[in-house]
Amino acid sequence: ASFGFFWSLPMRNTTAFHSFEHIYYIGLPMVFFTIALLLTRRLTNRDAVISAASAVALLLFAVSSFQMSRLVHSGETSQVAKAADQEMPAIRELTAGEIVTVLFVGGTDESSTFWRTTVHYYLRSSVVLTHYGYLPPASGRFVVMPERVDTDALLTPQNQYFFLYDRDGLEAWYEATYRSVSSSEPAARKDFDVYFDDRTVYYLKEPCERDADTDARFFLHVYPVDEDDLPSDRRQYGFDNLDFYFLEHGLLFDGKCLARFALTQYEHAVSKINTGRVGQAWSAVHYIHPPPELISEYQSIVSNEPVARSEFDVYLDGGTLHYVKDPCVRADTATRFFLHVAPEDESDLPDHRREYGFDNLDFDFAGRGMLFGGKCLVSVDLPRYAIARTVTGQFEGGGRVWEVAFAPVANE
Repeated sequence: ASFGFFWSLPMRNTTAFHSFEHIYYIGLPMVFFTIALLLTRRLTNRDAVISAASAVALLLFAVSSFQMSRLVHSGETSQVAKAADQEMPAIRELTAGEIVTVLFVGGTDESSTFWRTTVHYYLRSSVVLTHYGYLPPASGRFVVMPERVDTDALLTPQNQYFFLYDRDGLEAWYEATYRSVSSSEPAARKDFDVYFDDRTVYYLKEPCERDADTDARFFLHVYPVDEDDLPSDRRQYGFDNLDFYFLEHGLLFDGKCLARFALTQYEHAVSKINTGRVGQAWSAVHYIHPPPELISEYQSIVSNEPVARSEFDVYLDGGTLHYVKDPCVRADTATRFFLHVAPEDESDLPDHRREYGFDNLDFDFAGRGMLFGGKCLVSVDLPRYAIARTVTGQFEGGGRVWEVAFAPVANE
């Protein structure tokens, strides 16, 4: 009780984040209990009372020890502990007396917490600068982090949990990766640009700010070709939920944010990836192995004559417009689509659109369209009223890239 007061309550902010510091405060409760026991003996002056108190204390200690023996590390934390004995001494030797930037990424689970405290323990002979997903300028020669990046800057390629990097080389790798990934068109261009490359998903942003952007949480839903490949608790949903925070897989450097998520556990078995930022109405969809039903839907659509042909062929199926392009690349989907629908009766329009005489249903391909097998398909539902004229296409800046018009369509 005394220890809890002297440590947990007055020092609660330190208790939450600096678990090793409480060693300096052990003397306070020890002094308290020594004085309390001495006063008890002086007041009672009976050995029986002291013996009874000692017996109770022994019993409490035994029960406490038994309860503590039942608390064991998780399997992953045990692996990290074993790896620390093998991997950290070499890092300590290389960095002794040097300034080391420790990038704390990952969550608050037991293994992540153990990783952080272990690094502090082994690097006590170095000057340690700790940062959460942020690489500051001029922060020493070395960087330690739990994520492996296969670059010449990696100084401990044989390790599995604790990785030491040359700081300048690591930043140069992130810069080069950022330039390489951003040289192509993103699958979604929102507050973060999303890119797909083989089995890796990239999230890029520039300029990027600490806290406002590095606290971002992303949803990442992976649909395997065979649903039996999913964990048992995810099969009812049809996809694996791999949601993560930026700091778990990302880094802020030189005003840029770069996060990457490798889907190595689903190699050769992914049908579709759907991802975006939690709390915002956008997403990006990427097909690796399109399901048979998608291919059948595409073939059914293109078996009919389009109502208009241009950069995209436009098909009408009941109350739905389908935009199809073959062959198609990501750059073809980057510009925004416009869709202007004029009804036969202008009273069918929303109040804010009646002065214009048409409904504005502009949309982005990202989050709505599908790119698979070198083909593009995006579908949009039309309003449920009689349509006099439809004008659609793509536009960029103040000009239209392409445009088609057709009429009339009864959609009731």
